[in-house]
Amino acid sequence: MNFSGWLEKRGGQDATKGWKKRWCTLSDNTFKYFKNDSDSSPAGIIYCEDIDEVAIHVQEVQKDISKHGFTFKIVTKGRTYLFNAVSNAKRDEWIKAIQDLISAHKEEPQTPTLLYTTVEIFCGQKPAIRVNGDISTELMMQLNSSTTKTIQDDRGWFAELSTTHTTILNLFNQHGWSLMTAFACSSVPSNSTTAAHSDMMILTKPNYK
Repeated sequence: MNFSGWLEKRGGQDATKGWKKRWCTLSDNTFKYFKNDSDSSPAGIIYCEDIDEVAIHVQEVQKDISKHGFTFKIVTKGRTYLFNAVSNAKRDEWIKAIQDLISAHKEEPQTPTLLYTTVEIFCGQKPAIRVNGDISTELMMQLNSSTTKTIQDDRGWFAELSTTHTTILNLFNQHGWSLMTAFACSSVPSNSTTAAHSDMMILTKPNYK
């Protein structure tokens, strides 16, 4: 969306100073105001994700309708901005354009971050499993229900448990995890001081928070 035009802006952090003309634009999820329409650097930027409200500023309209009777406010988390248009129609156009920009920004699909966890399966004389990562409480409860011999240390959750790669993958898949890679390695189980052969799986899960 691209929208631009001249507005008057009331100065000061608390919008109590005088009114000055500003060239205002809407694009790229931002509301920018410039001292002149030829300026390349804005005098101020309001990001749409910071806007809590856009509405007619009734108090200003009632106080001085002859000069600034077409005022609207942009309320952010840290400040309230006052702008005045040349007519009711223009004011309403600006309010709608800003609201549409906010709605479009909220509807944009989020790009998730990835959560990672490692699952190490020891398949020797003492079968065991070690999980290290940000897994859900529900998944942890399911893992705990399979055994009573568990250890929690700085290397993760460890349990003496005989299982298969397929069983573990199916369980993690049910909770949204996907296998990224797997490889053979050697490490020390949490219940031993001697290194043992193991199979390491690295799993990922999209996080939309």
